[in-house]
Amino acid sequence: MAEKRDILHELGEDELLLPTLVNAALKANDRIKYLFTLLQAAKNHADNPDQSHSNLRAERESVGIIDPDFDTVVGGATKAGGKGYAIPLTGQIFQDISTAIEEMISPLISQNPAEVNRFNDRFTRLRMSLPSSGEEPVSGELINDITLAEKGRGTDSLHLLVMDLHKAINLLQTQIANEDIDGALGYLLADSDREMVRAFMTGVTRTAPLKFGHPGLGTIATRAGDKLVIQNDIGLTDAHVLVVTVKDQTVTITYTDIHLPRLHFFQSLFHPFPVQWSDTISRTPGKKFEVPVYHLSVGTYIARDAKDARDFLTHAGSRIVFLIDWNRARKRLRNFVPNADAIEILSSAAEEETGHIAFLELGGERLIYEALELASSIPLRYGEPLHEILGREQTMEYLQFVLRTASKGLLANTSHFLLQNEIRAELLRYFRTAHEGMMDLCEEHASYSIEIASIVLESLWLASDHIDPLVISRNAARGKEWEHNADDLVNRMRNLSQRIQNPEFFITLIATADDVADYLEEAGFFITLIPVHSDSKDIFFELRNLAELVLKGCRGYLKILIAAQEFHSTSQREDLKDLLTAVDEVFSVERLCDESLRRTERVIFEQCTDFKEFQLYLEIARTLEEASNTLLKVAFHVRDYMIESMNR
Repeated sequence: MAEKRDILHELGEDELLLPTLVNAALKANDRIKYLFTLLQAAKNHADNPDQSHSNLRAERESVGIIDPDFDTVVGGATKAGGKGYAIPLTGQIFQDISTAIEEMISPLISQNPAEVNRFNDRFTRLRMSLPSSGEEPVSGELINDITLAEKGRGTDSLHLLVMDLHKAINLLQTQIANEDIDGALGYLLADSDREMVRAFMTGVTRTAPLKFGHPGLGTIATRAGDKLVIQNDIGLTDAHVLVVTVKDQTVTITYTDIHLPRLHFFQSLFHPFPVQWSDTISRTPGKKFEVPVYHLSVGTYIARDAKDARDFLTHAGSRIVFLIDWNRARKRLRNFVPNADAIEILSSAAEEETGHIAFLELGGERLIYEALELASSIPLRYGEPLHEILGREQTMEYLQFVLRTASKGLLANTSHFLLQNEIRAELLRYFRTAHEGMMDLCEEHASYSIEIASIVLESLWLASDHIDPLVISRNAARGKEWEHNADDLVNRMRNLSQRIQNPEFFITLIATADDVADYLEEAGFFITLIPVHSDSKDIFFELRNLAELVLKGCRGYLKILIAAQEFHSTSQREDLKDLLTAVDEVFSVERLCDESLRRTERVIFEQCTDFKEFQLYLEIARTLEEASNTLLKVAFHVRDYMIESMNR
């Protein structure tokens, strides 16, 4: 809480300091009571080691002490000889007691200096009796003196000091905070202020369950001169504070954060309202924060009327919960997607009002890695991007599902085990559709082969008609580009296949089919080398016939893939027949291509008199025929795989 006090002072919002200090003092009082009880329980256990004892864990957690080492204090206490006791962590316990008492004195300083001096004198005197280190044994008398709570005996104690401080703080609280406005601590408020505070708290309350027990969202409201001031502490991070002021119909938001990306994210949450944000500035605070620099931005919204101002305050209050642990959630999501996509996922979770804290509560990235290990034959390695396996859109969709399911499930008190199974089952669904996804890649690859075959045929027509060779060159360039795109699909297939059982069929299929695209692209290049003056009409006729057959074979191969996809989904005899018919078509095309190649070679030998042209025409013909042979290979590969699958 000291850090919140520092940043409020940095922002010039000293009006908010007093209730903040009072709240901190009351929490400090609770911690001291626990620490006193801890010392007494440790002494009692050392005196009676055979009796059962409590480690006071529940008491520790209830007062907000997170260090679990304190749970070992009672069980670890022993007698140290004479009247002394060896108690674990005594140095830390006494230091925490002293710090907490200082926090209890702090809010009284500006109210009653004389009373504070008396408290400080008592504290200085009583603190002298505490051990100088945590290693020496503690006497039973000292424990009794520290925890003594009986007045009228003429003996002072730390416990009596704490009791008197608590009484003074309670009195101060009644003086400065005489109302609770839907959970906000309010003081010195005007009648018109209360509706604005209620509007802000409506938003805070609506989304507060999404913090799932995480500390934060404490709100204080006061009137400072001609403006209403509302402050929300957001969480425990120092320099992370939201201050809202309302003057007439103008609402101003001052937001500070140690994480600049989170500040930009916060600004993005107000898209329904035209907020004007000032340039973000970075400051070096006057006191030591957890980082040496924090960032500040001020947003101004001019409301149309009082209702519009209240609507804006409700929206602002509802957005705060999405800042808690935001940076941690972003880092967890970055294990699977790029940073920009991780922020987009968090924005979507805020828009849906599901949030991200439930995702962290269920284990964060471990939740997804465990689901991957169960859903996939080969576990995903830490740091390996999921989007390279499922694709960006599907990965984004899946991660949004995870955050949504985690949040709604925890709000409904669904067991963690059931939620983990739901998240795993959804991932399995994505992997079950991977077969279709891989076949889709093969179909897309086949479409590129069809396009390249089409421009090869077109280029042969252009060459035979002596069309400008630049047009043929542009065709070849297009063919090269499509061949590169086909290569990219092969690489995507390899990435996807790493997480699929028995991926060899798809790898072999697309790698072999890629040879078809390569042969066709090469043929397109060879056509650019044909001399413009060439007038071998019979040769061009045979080459076009061969190219038409290869184009037909490419289309037949695509039919095979479509039929195989359908047969995989239905296992119906009719769909198998469609598949076999398409295979037979490619088989027939390949035989016709063999015959066409021989006719083409005969014409080339008979009519071509230039050695270079002779070699060039043969290369075009044989390259096209190799494409046809390869089409038959992939056709048989699909046929054999699908027939074998019937026996699995």
